Amino acid sequence: MNENTNYKLANIQNRAMKLRTQRHEILVSDSEKALDMILEAPAPATLIQSFPDQDLYYLMHKIGPYDFIPVLAMANSEQWEYILDVETWDNDRLDLGLMTKTFDLLFQADPQRLLRWIIKEKPDYFEFYLFKNMEIFVREHDEVPPEDFDDYITIDDKFYFRFPEKPGDMDEDLPEPGNQQEASELIEKMVKAVAEMDLSVYHGLLLETASTLPAETEEEHFRLKNLRLAEKGFLPAHEALGIYQPTKLSSLRKRPEKNRFNPAPFDPDIPLPPQFFSQFIEGDDLFVKSLKLLDPEFILNLESELAALINKIISADKIKLRSKEDLEKAIIKACDYINLGLEVILKENKKPELARSVIQEYFLEDIFRTGSRAGIQLKTKAFNWFRQSFMNKNNLPLSFLGEDYLGVIGGLFLDRPLYYTNYAGGELYRNFKSISDITQTTRDLEQIIALDKVLGLLDVDINSFEQGVLTYKTLILTLWAKNRLKLAPTLEPIDTKVFKKFFIALFSTSDYSKTDQIPLQDLVLWTSEVTGMKETDFENAFAEVLSNLIKELEAEYSMVAPENIDPRFIPHFLLRESKKKRR
Repeated sequence: MNENTNYKLANIQNRAMKLRTQRHEILVSDSEKALDMILEAPAPATLIQSFPDQDLYYLMHKIGPYDFIPVLAMANSEQWEYILDVETWDNDRLDLGLMTKTFDLLFQADPQRLLRWIIKEKPDYFEFYLFKNMEIFVREHDEVPPEDFDDYITIDDKFYFRFPEKPGDMDEDLPEPGNQQEASELIEKMVKAVAEMDLSVYHGLLLETASTLPAETEEEHFRLKNLRLAEKGFLPAHEALGIYQPTKLSSLRKRPEKNRFNPAPFDPDIPLPPQFFSQFIEGDDLFVKSLKLLDPEFILNLESELAALINKIISADKIKLRSKEDLEKAIIKACDYINLGLEVILKENKKPELARSVIQEYFLEDIFRTGSRAGIQLKTKAFNWFRQSFMNKNNLPLSFLGEDYLGVIGGLFLDRPLYYTNYAGGELYRNFKSISDITQTTRDLEQIIALDKVLGLLDVDINSFEQGVLTYKTLILTLWAKNRLKLAPTLEPIDTKVFKKFFIALFSTSDYSKTDQIPLQDLVLWTSEVTGMKETDFENAFAEVLSNLIKELEAEYSMVAPENIDPRFIPHFLLRESKKKRR
């Protein structure tokens, strides 16, 4: 490579990096400012066409599709095609309503350019859309128009077309009635625009539309769409699922030695990676801290890896990209699992410097799969327990576990296990993102398993349950109360007049600092008596379950007067009103 070539390459690299910086500033700005920065740039078309397809698509939804029309007018055809690929498909079927919406955006952006491009490059795709929305009739020169031609539209008195009044008139796949009017108006404008541009092209378009084979056309375009998206990392769902395949630490692939500290040189033929995810990599977790310590050139390679990883998540989870929130969901998941993977690899030593070394040594995908493994191990443990559980054998619903334990198990039983937060961060579930999440869920799962084991030792007839809400709490506490009241060990409700004696004994001490200790000792003693287990045999997990039960009783009922007992407001026990009250 001579000096002149080096000079030209350096200039290309400088321009590319300058545009990259400019694009990053636009991506992280608010929507109104981002649009102004694009349109007020010295060369807006050059800037827009330099955007990777995914970045431009993210911006479109961030700014708003119809506010984005001036930008779409300057986008290139490849960027348009990407928007069609991700916007108009519903799994393996073309969605006619979404096709109408997307065609409308591009038609408003540049009508003549859209029609020239779509007819030249994707004619059968366009003809499929027309075929599904309109009826076409070709009148011979000596043929008199039929009497029912009033609703047909013609430009040359030879080719007639109309739109069905009801979607069911033509095909079950027609748009919903609400979109039919929009589709009709758009198609009429597009078809008339083609006729104004070239009447012979208009004739050819309608002739070919009338003879379209929709099933074959849709299948072929689905294949081509998958090929195009696969080049950007959007693998078919069944292939992308491999991203969740658990990876042992001993199986992690190491980066080639030459790429760890000497990233690949700039190649003008290879486009720079998307950056739409960069604004969501924030906070003070291990992954974010480690990124700040990496070399900028290495970060460039890492962006390609992260973009490919996010695309695989989108494919594997079958996320429909309809808004920027859909993209954000996949980005956050990638970052959370990578952070968890780093903590799993480093165990207790969570230094950012060590995390940086891990990222330099291993591929992000493998670190992600290490984090995925931690969640899947918990999911597997939960499934294996449930198959042999007391609950499953007695056909008890998961709601039997009570709100908190139900939340934990419900999160683990999802296709992609989630961490139950109980709205601690404003949401019911979120991704596992740290060792502490795994530890807490493991502790909760062990309590559930220990509880279920003890319940299996109780001599209780589940079919004796008559009324109320049956949970492990009502089962244990009701049987305990019945035992101490010398009643039959069934799940029939206790008369409130009888239960009052137990309630008074439960909170009879005058020393309120000890009210949670005395009942706990008796509850443990009763459990030991009815299960045959020694108190020393109780696992710590089950002991914590009993302790939590007593704490709940203390918090809920310690200040309730016995004469105010009402079955409607004491859900921890199965109760019924006394016979006198019912009369």
